[in-house]
Amino acid sequence: MVTRSAGSQNGDRMVTRPVPADWLGQRRRADHQAREKAAPLIETLIARLDELLPVPTGSAATGSDTAGSDTDDAGSVPAPAPVPPPSSVHVIDVGAGTGSNQAWLAPRLSVAQHWTLLDHDADLLEVAAEDPSAAGPGETTRVLGTIEDLPRLTRGEQVQLVTCSALLDLLSPSEAEVLADAIAGPAAGAHVSALLSLTVTGNVEIQPGHPSDAVITDAFDAHQRRDGLLGPDAAHTVAQLLRDRGAEVTLIATDWALDSTEAALIQRYLRDRAAVAVEHDPSLAGVAQDWLSARESQLSQGELRVSVGHLDLLSLPGTSTR
Repeated sequence: MVTRSAGSQNGDRMVTRPVPADWLGQRRRADHQAREKAAPLIETLIARLDELLPVPTGSAATGSDTAGSDTDDAGSVPAPAPVPPPSSVHVIDVGAGTGSNQAWLAPRLSVAQHWTLLDHDADLLEVAAEDPSAAGPGETTRVLGTIEDLPRLTRGEQVQLVTCSALLDLLSPSEAEVLADAIAGPAAGAHVSALLSLTVTGNVEIQPGHPSDAVITDAFDAHQRRDGLLGPDAAHTVAQLLRDRGAEVTLIATDWALDSTEAALIQRYLRDRAAVAVEHDPSLAGVAQDWLSARESQLSQGELRVSVGHLDLLSLPGTSTR
């Protein structure tokens, strides 16, 4: 069951197009392997959260044992959100999708947690609710809403962690400003950190090379920047917005490194890449088809290696602003 945010009754979408649930599922293994490279960020984050959390009195506050439970259908009047214990971290997963981010991150935080999964797509949130592997410790609340709802969630004295996975490149500049304000702006809560993961950088290497790689890449990246979206510039743009607001920001590479063991994912990635290039520039239809045919032949022979650049971003409250 999914609660609709009171501020999102019109069902405004968080991003410009829906993300297929099967794609999120297909990329989950590669995402989780890539994120292991962000272990230093996780260690730093846990140390800061331990500093910020008050020492619990009495029994340890670990949240309820009703992970994954929600109270309202989408479109109904939302029930009051549960109040996390003061000695737990309120983790807000923006663009939560099918819950992959929670499944990977929750067991690695090693602190008491309460999760809010925020997404514009009720179908994806229902998938997350039905997946026992996505549930984290403590209680999980699923909220149908947009990034515009984030600022009201990060106010107050609660220790907060804003997180997302593979989202920043889909944001507009104005949405990025909303995100940065909610994390580190003047109205943000006193103790808001952020771990923003798996943002594409546009750095894609497919080995062996092909004469049409450059033209496909140029069209693909231009499409990612359509209508002013941040696209491959997202990680560095958001990092600068957060630094401008006084946050301490660290970036680390979390690239996909795919080989023949991920043949199905590579094939899906290549086909989507070709289709997006043609969507941007229909005159590339013939070039894209030839490129895709050659790449799929190489893949079937176990010859392809694909690296897709990503960045993980850690933002911690600046000592001078909190």
